[in-house]
Formats: sequence, structure tokens, C-alpha cells
Amino acid sequence: MARRFNERYGATFPEPDALLSEATNIPGLDGTKMSKSKGNVIELRMTADETAKKLKGAKTDSDRVITYDPVARPEVANLLLLISLCEGTAPELVAEEIGDGGGGALKKRLTEAINTELAPVRARRLELEQDPAYVSDILRAGNARANEVAEATLDEVRERMGMVYT
Repeated sequence: MARRFNERYGATFPEPDALLSEATNIPGLDGTKMSKSKGNVIELRMTADETAKKLKGAKTDSDRVITYDPVARPEVANLLLLISLCEGTAPELVAEEIGDGGGGALKKRLTEAINTELAPVRARRLELEQDPAYVSDILRAGNARANEVAEATLDEVRERMGMVYT
């Protein structure tokens, strides 16, 4: 839509670019499509203990040696990918480090990685929960600023389309 409008009426809207990470698709903890309704997700509001409990139920396989093989071992590969995203390392390297530690070691490392990654987010969330008035003020200010920007953009759009009536 932005491109079409800009071609027709002149550069008005920035054209969005895709922001993709190395992991464009992350299955849920059971290896199927991630879905809150399926209960196969880690929620930001979970405590570290709730996260650990949820990850204990994550699907793996019976092979004791941990390897990164997305085709033959998609569930194990998914957990390795989650660790690698949290730790900033390659999933193959994580698999190598866990080696013959089995699913238990894999899930333990995943729990530590996710809880470490989410700790600052969870701490900030707790802070914000203590001051709902501050959150409301921020939302109100953001809404006011968004309305200003939207109104200016709409004025520009109306002008470019010749829809300025006085």
C-alpha cells in the first residue's frame, strides 16, 4: 500500500522492510506450531520456576547423544535453537557441548538460558506492576504523540490527494 500510494501521489509513506532473525520459525515446546491456546509456549509473565516446570515437559526423543539435526530430530533441534538464540552461540556447538548428557542436560541448559535471558524483562515487569499510574501516564503520552503524528500524516495525505476543502 505504501509503495502504491507513493507511486501515485509522491513519497509520503516509508516502505517497510522485513526484519528477520536467523530463526524465522520456532516451533512450540511440543514440536508443533507455537500457540498460546495449545499451551506450548513460554510466557514472559512466567516465573523462573514456572518456566522450569514447563520446560521439563518439552518434547525430545530417546537418543541420549544430543545432536543438531532439524530433519531427523526436530524437537531436539528446536530446543537447541532456543538455547542458541538466548546464548548467542551456534546450535551445533550447543549440541556438541551437551554431548551424551541426554534430554535432562539439554532441558537444564535450556532452562538456565531462557531464565537468564528473561530475567531483566521479568524484573522490569515487576517494577512496572508496582506503579500502574506510571504505566497509564506512559500509555497516555504515547497515544497523544501517535495521534499528533497520525493527524500530520493524514493532512499530508489529504493534500497530496487534492482532498483539502476549506
